[in-house]
Amino acid sequence: MDDMGGAERRIITILVVMAMAAGMGLASAAWATPARASAAPLQAFVLAGAPDSLADLEAHARDVGAVYPTLFECEPGTGVVIGEGAGEDSGAEAAAITVYARARGIAVMPRFNCQNGPTVHTILTEPRARARTLASLVWIASNPAYAGVNLDLENDVPADRDALTSFVGALARELHARARKLAVDVDGVTHEDPAIATGFYDDRALAAAADYVFVIAWGTHWEGSAPGPIAPLSYVSAVARFLASLPHANRFVLGAPMYGLDWPVARRSARQSPATALQYANVLALTRSTGATPVYDRSVDEPTFTYTRAGVSHRVWYMDAQSVADRLRIAHAHGLQAGVWRLGEEDQALWSSPAIVEGPLGRALG
Repeated sequence: MDDMGGAERRIITILVVMAMAAGMGLASAAWATPARASAAPLQAFVLAGAPDSLADLEAHARDVGAVYPTLFECEPGTGVVIGEGAGEDSGAEAAAITVYARARGIAVMPRFNCQNGPTVHTILTEPRARARTLASLVWIASNPAYAGVNLDLENDVPADRDALTSFVGALARELHARARKLAVDVDGVTHEDPAIATGFYDDRALAAAADYVFVIAWGTHWEGSAPGPIAPLSYVSAVARFLASLPHANRFVLGAPMYGLDWPVARRSARQSPATALQYANVLALTRSTGATPVYDRSVDEPTFTYTRAGVSHRVWYMDAQSVADRLRIAHAHGLQAGVWRLGEEDQALWSSPAIVEGPLGRALG
């Protein structure tokens, strides 16, 4: 009988991943020149345990400058850094992504993901947890296969705004002393308001300390909300204008989603059921199986459609190549870098669009 705990098992898995990646002759973790000489190669999240992420990276490596593999998460309550996804194939997939990316001059910055608000509060404010987390992240970044780390702390309260800024500053100093870089993920806002939930992030202060601030410029509607567009173009444009007005604007990475959401439409007397996330390939399969006809809503720059299955009406909003490309153009037009969530089964027409092929010279919007 195996008496090893889940956390221990995940730690061992990730140590194997790190050893495999480091052992492939990847001697330097500095930012390398991208495979294609682009003025603004994309930064992209990848799922370490998902074969479609690796396949997509292999297909489009020339357009990607950095990847954020989903490798590390926090243990709820304690905040201990553990390896994410201990399935039997996840270690091999994670190592393959790292090895492939580094061999092609793409920077690898593994993501530390903690979305449990009370746990984030512990990491930022409890001295022992703070010191332990900082040491763990510095140790991870010391792997010669990595260019640094991606820090994704979410769902904490605005009262911890200064604590987050202090933590990011301390981590950035430690990483910079070791020639490593730091990317920090934040929610997209159109103006600064420290009193509301997104006030947890001080964009101005974080950009002064970190090398990159990846802005999640989507989520106006989400799995638990009523149906609606995921990242309306007017909202994305307003976020970009705000970021462009800040110091260190060139450190901001305007992120675009590449997924869809399928909501069962609640009846007046029923509670709204959560949406199901879909990749573009799933959306195409759904339209074929239901006979639905998508309509492009130009007011928000996103396609949508409805269908009925088993007597239940559904509303789908999703991102196609045009939607994603338009958001990348907004980033370029405002002097920002551009990124995506996530490499996988997105609309492959994106990669031949002017927003990718021409980079900052593509048609500007917003």
